Amino acid sequence: MSLWRLLVRAPALLAMSLTLILIRLLVWPAALVSEPADRRHSRALLQLWTRLFARLGGIRVVSTGTPPRRPFFLVANHLTYLDMLALCHVTGCLFVSREDVQHWPVIGAVSRSLRIIFVDRASRRDTVRVNALISQAMAAGEGVVIFPESHTSRGVDVDPFKTALIEPACAGGVPVHYATLNYETDPGCPPPGVVVLWWRPESFFYHLQRLLRLKGVTIRVHFGEKPLFDPDRKVLAPLLRDAVRAHYRPMEGAPEPEPETAPQPQEA
Repeated sequence: MSLWRLLVRAPALLAMSLTLILIRLLVWPAALVSEPADRRHSRALLQLWTRLFARLGGIRVVSTGTPPRRPFFLVANHLTYLDMLALCHVTGCLFVSREDVQHWPVIGAVSRSLRIIFVDRASRRDTVRVNALISQAMAAGEGVVIFPESHTSRGVDVDPFKTALIEPACAGGVPVHYATLNYETDPGCPPPGVVVLWWRPESFFYHLQRLLRLKGVTIRVHFGEKPLFDPDRKVLAPLLRDAVRAHYRPMEGAPEPEPETAPQPQEA
C-alpha cells in the first residue's frame, strides 16, 4: 500500500466533496418551492458524488444484468460502506442507513440534506416510522435500497435477511429487485477481505485512509433478472437471500470468526 496515493487522493476527495456540499447548500432552499425538483437535484448530486469518489479513489464499479428503473425497491448483501457507493453509482438510489451516521460531523448534515433515511436498528418501534418514509419515497419516484442483513457481514457468506424493512414492498404490492455485490483488489494488493471489509473495531477514517492507499478496488454488482414478490415478508426474505447468494463468491481473505471471542460486525 502506498502513502503517495493517500496524499494525492485524500485532498482531491476532500475538495470535490466540499464543492458538492457547497452546491447542495446553495440550492437547498429549492425544497421550499418544489419537493420533486429538490429530490431530483439531491439524487443527481449524490450520484455525481459517488461517481467522482470512485474515479478519484481508484475504485471501479462493474455492473452486470439490468439495473431497475425508478421507482424501485432493491435489496443487496452488505459488506462495507462502499456497497452504497456502488449501488448509487449505477442506479442513483436512496438508502436506508444506520441511525448514528446522521450525527457524524459534516457527513451527517449532508446525508440528511440528501434525504437519506436513517433507522435505529436497536428500536423495533422505529421500524414503523422508517417503513412509512420508504413508502413515501417510492411514491415520490425514488429507488430505495435496503440491506436486510442489517449489518456488514464477514464476507464468508450472505447472512440471513431480516424481514422488518421489507414490509413496505409487501404491503404495497411492490416487486423487490435484488443485487449481489462482490469485491476484488488489484494484483499486488492485499485481498479484499483484509482491506475492504470493515468488521474490525477501528474508526471509519482509519479504514478509509487504508483503502485510499490501495492501487485499486473493483466492485462487481450483479442485478437479478426479474424481481421477486410475496405478500408475506417472512416468505419473501429467504427467497431474496437465496437469489442474492446464487451470485455471491466468498471474499478472498475474509476472516473466519471464533465462536465467542471474535469482534462483532459493524452495522451500516
